[in-house]
Amino acid sequence: MKNFTDYYEKRRSEVEKELRNSLVLVSNSPLKDNIEYVFSMGGKRVRPLLTIFAAEAVGECSDDAMRAAVAIEILHNFTLVHDDIMDNADTRRGKSTVHITSGVNTAILVGDLMIALAYDCVEKCDTKNLQGIMRIFNEGVKEVCNGQALDESLSKCTGGSMPQYMEMISKKTGALLMTAGKLGALLGGGSEAEIALLGDFGLNIGIAFQILDDMLDLEGDNDRFGKPRGLDIIERKKSYLFLKAQQLMDNNEFKVVSDAYNKTSVAEIDVLAVRDAYQKSGTFDAAKREVAEYTARALSSLNMLKESDGKDALVELANSLVQRRF
Repeated sequence: MKNFTDYYEKRRSEVEKELRNSLVLVSNSPLKDNIEYVFSMGGKRVRPLLTIFAAEAVGECSDDAMRAAVAIEILHNFTLVHDDIMDNADTRRGKSTVHITSGVNTAILVGDLMIALAYDCVEKCDTKNLQGIMRIFNEGVKEVCNGQALDESLSKCTGGSMPQYMEMISKKTGALLMTAGKLGALLGGGSEAEIALLGDFGLNIGIAFQILDDMLDLEGDNDRFGKPRGLDIIERKKSYLFLKAQQLMDNNEFKVVSDAYNKTSVAEIDVLAVRDAYQKSGTFDAAKREVAEYTARALSSLNMLKESDGKDALVELANSLVQRRF
């Protein structure tokens, strides 16, 4: 693929247009403006683009593939609306969250209606494969909800383990990207083997993406990522870094981390102290190796696919996701 950036932006523009068009399905709802506000928050639109590129990797992006792509993005945004409520987050991508602008009760209803809207988009797929599409989509919805429940449980427990964390991100983040890959492959006319391979691609790139996201919580650019540094510490989330540090540090070294997690009010100096402790212990280096490993697993899933622009786009997408600036 000669110019991935231009192609990415072209496809993202098409997704944005279809997202706006989907609002006609809720045109009579008092929550329409709220959903439009959620869409206006923007984002990379990774999940719908993965759906499109997966379809193109095995065939072509039909109108049905685009409908499924939009459904995946609406589902993703539903999870963000409810996630922000659960995390008491005031901002998302630099804008006030829905429960801040409109209240918690309205935000819950907005998320609920977005699930229905996503299903409306799926239902409009004009294909004999609708039952298969619904089965893949339903499984994605269930796994994402299960992952969110695991995240909530892990954040409240006193311990927590790396296997629990990996199960959680496999469901919360990986499952939706896996769903995107499978739906794209199915609607692109892929074989059962190709559908499975592109599902594996999505799952593994999703795991890599989430581990990197945990790193960016401490090393990322605040203005660029639209959230305060150290939010995982403030919210006492058992991130990859926290759990890996437990494995690598002795009790005295880990005390810096545990003290910050136990504070009622976490200051910038606490966040910086934890970041320094992670750096000195090799926790960040371990996370980088993990990101590289899961990215390699994702890319290996593409080896069996024939050469195509869609396959090239998936490779470029994977690399762009794991090369975000620290």
